[in-house]
Amino acid sequence: MKHILVVDDEPLILKGLVVMLKQHSHTFDSIRTASNGLKALQMIEESMPQLLFTDIRMPKLDGLELCKQVHEKYPLIQKVIISGYSDFEYAQACISYGVKEYVLKPFIPSKIHSLLDKLVYESHHAVFSISRYEEWIDKIVEAIWALRIEEVELHLEQLRSYCSTASTSDSDFIQLLKDCLTMLKKRLSVKGFHPQGEEISDAADKLQYFAQLQIQILKMIDELTLQRGGQDLMQKAKYYMDAHITKDLSLEDVAEYLGITPPYLSLLFKKVHKENFVQYRIMKRIELAKKLLEIPHYRTNDIAYEVGYENYPHFSRMFKKVTGLSPLEYRHMMGIK
Repeated sequence: MKHILVVDDEPLILKGLVVMLKQHSHTFDSIRTASNGLKALQMIEESMPQLLFTDIRMPKLDGLELCKQVHEKYPLIQKVIISGYSDFEYAQACISYGVKEYVLKPFIPSKIHSLLDKLVYESHHAVFSISRYEEWIDKIVEAIWALRIEEVELHLEQLRSYCSTASTSDSDFIQLLKDCLTMLKKRLSVKGFHPQGEEISDAADKLQYFAQLQIQILKMIDELTLQRGGQDLMQKAKYYMDAHITKDLSLEDVAEYLGITPPYLSLLFKKVHKENFVQYRIMKRIELAKKLLEIPHYRTNDIAYEVGYENYPHFSRMFKKVTGLSPLEYRHMMGIK
């Protein structure tokens, strides 16, 4: 056990507990503090502790909700409640959130040190759970198979948290991620999908290695999507955009029409068409504008509105960016005054 986070909105309690923790025979690399649950979550995201001490009644985000969120996102963080007698029922409720112990205020150094002895011993004798590790792998496989990108990212983060807490070194952490990629490919192969993904290059930094794993898994989703007919889906997206190009058409509008999420549409659109959603929308509007500019009686201001732009200056800038000419210059080139 190396890192501790203490959360309490009472400065004196916070300071006193930190002093007691520092007096313990075990040397901790860091003992950080936060005055509320919201700040604590931000600090955990930046650097995950092995042990969390938290009060229950705090502003912004109370200890109950903090324990719940930590239990869901970082299941291996040990959690201890520090509470007044009146909060006893709340402390009992926290058991379902994986709380290891609760300490009633006021507390004394011997009580805190005895608790630390127990928790440090448990952390040193913890056994890595293969079955728990495989549970996360299976969840990621099912999310990939269902093409649910947000769910994949959530389970990946949970796996990262589990591996980080369960590993005794960076090399152990990296090896778990290597095994993860191998197991993912094997499980997907059983389902009939054989991803072509590259091997992850060696990286000394474990966060860089994790980032590479994320990229490889997103590539698997791309590949699976195309295998399942992503071409047809994106052709349908183009037909819908072409039919509504003169309207205030957003990525969300098209995603809703197709029944998929906007991030997924954005990812797939670029993968299939080699240009992003916005680029395609601009090009189609400029193509339509060219045709209308070739009709003499159309006013340029009206054309801007007709092709989906709210004002002429914006339309003129986009037209020149694409064609190299302003709308008036384009007309002159066409012999129209």
